[in-house]
Amino acid sequence: MDALIYSLKGMTVKEFIVLAFITAMSIMILQTLRSILFPPKPIILKYQPQMLGDITLDELAKYSGLDPFRPILFAVRSHVYDVTEGRDFYGHGGGYHIFAGKEISRALGIMSISEKECNDNLADFTPRQHEILADWEKKFDEKYTIVGRIVAPLQLTIDQLAQYNGCKEGQPILLSVKGRIYDVTPGKDFYGPDGAYPFGGRECARALAKFSTEEADLTGNLEGCTFSELDGLRDWIGRFESKYKVVGRIITNNEK
Repeated sequence: MDALIYSLKGMTVKEFIVLAFITAMSIMILQTLRSILFPPKPIILKYQPQMLGDITLDELAKYSGLDPFRPILFAVRSHVYDVTEGRDFYGHGGGYHIFAGKEISRALGIMSISEKECNDNLADFTPRQHEILADWEKKFDEKYTIVGRIVAPLQLTIDQLAQYNGCKEGQPILLSVKGRIYDVTPGKDFYGPDGAYPFGGRECARALAKFSTEEADLTGNLEGCTFSELDGLRDWIGRFESKYKVVGRIITNNEK
């Protein structure tokens, strides 16, 4: 070390600059050679499906492959499969993209890729068609993960919806927008009884359109709303669709 310091002291500025340049170039060359001869192993992140639990067919439809931020799902006999890793088949443009976001039990059993056959009606199935469907289920079970289960949608009147306002412990917080019921429990700080938007248990299309929390606006009546307000409502619906589960629809007393 002393010898090195002594030799550096005897250098001119020009010689020192040349030495520093040569040293820097040598380090760069060594690093380049090392990256060529011993390239770093790529980090491969394995896709991990996320459990969704119970969902309705309306909610399943959101997972059709058109939204790049959502997995691709379909259901077979109410079991929801995450087929994102089969995007080439089931994603947009794939040979079986028509299956994404749907219940496809019937289509599989009769070997159809028609959208009208994407349902769970097996009433007229022959024994052979049941066998074909069972074979498909076995293949999906071996290849993909079941992430949820299809359940029947809630059908509530406006009066019945009112009980899901967040005031009862252990009960979900629901609200309706244009008759479509969302579970907004994850947003209870906003939509619960103490939130800035106490919309739990209410139909709130007009209130969202007019950006209002007035009792009179907690209705589905959009008469008199301006084009700008209706555009605002569409934005709100987009937010609910992206953030909360669709769990049912509003019905009239005559539909009960």
